[in-house]
Amino acid sequence: MDIYVGSIPFKWKEKDLRAIFEPFGDVLSVTIIINKSTRQNKGFGFVAMASEAAAQKAIAALDKSEHLGRKIQVLPATSKKETATKVNDSSITRLLRSHAKGKKKVPGWLRKEL
Repeated sequence: MDIYVGSIPFKWKEKDLRAIFEPFGDVLSVTIIINKSTRQNKGFGFVAMASEAAAQKAIAALDKSEHLGRKIQVLPATSKKETATKVNDSSITRLLRSHAKGKKKVPGWLRKEL
């Protein structure tokens, strides 16, 4: 199971991230996203664990835990497609709510959908 880890300390390397997940089970891979121009980590990464049970234990234990003064966020990872769908759905919902309150006009492209 893939896990998203956010707000990690900027000094961390992949070995540091792996070390906090290993007590929960087999870690298949660890990736920390690096800024290409500064070569510093961007403060988030991904961990792949061998079993879903181990991943769930790690998420429960590590979410909101503090490391080097930063509270990390640990969640099941979602694909870009899943995230984009959630964002688009919520954006349309907000637009429709604001229209219902009379604040905005519904754009032409959306009127055709309604």
